[in-house]
Amino acid sequence: MEENQDIPKPGVTKPGTRPPTLSLLCILTFIGSLGSAMSSFFIALAYNIMPEAIVQSGIPEAEQMLALVQTAGRNFFILFGGLNLVSFAGALMMWKLNKKGFHVYTLAQLLMLTLPLLMINGYRSPWSSLLLTATFIFAYAINTRFMK
Repeated sequence: MEENQDIPKPGVTKPGTRPPTLSLLCILTFIGSLGSAMSSFFIALAYNIMPEAIVQSGIPEAEQMLALVQTAGRNFFILFGGLNLVSFAGALMMWKLNKKGFHVYTLAQLLMLTLPLLMINGYRSPWSSLLLTATFIFAYAINTRFMK
């Protein structure tokens, strides 16, 4: 009995096609990176009015937020937004199954973890950020076998 070569087997992805898990990772990265880039650039553009807006927000952590924004400075938000755009570009390359995108994405993510440590005195990276970044890099690494 011959097997029909045209019928795809469950869980098997043909070479040159994007598996569903890679599609999901890329879509989540598109949303996260673009959202973070937009908010970072917005803070940079509205940097002079941010202290007043934070104080008037009524958020219990307003003083901590204000100290963080002032310590970071406008350049931090510009650089962080730019790195998010680089991360987006890496995910877009991986969406197109270009393996170079994995390296671009990974470098941008590692720089985003490092940037606050360099630019914000006393900053400590939250474990959740480290864990989320490591999880995405690992998940993308598993999917590099589908990329050229």
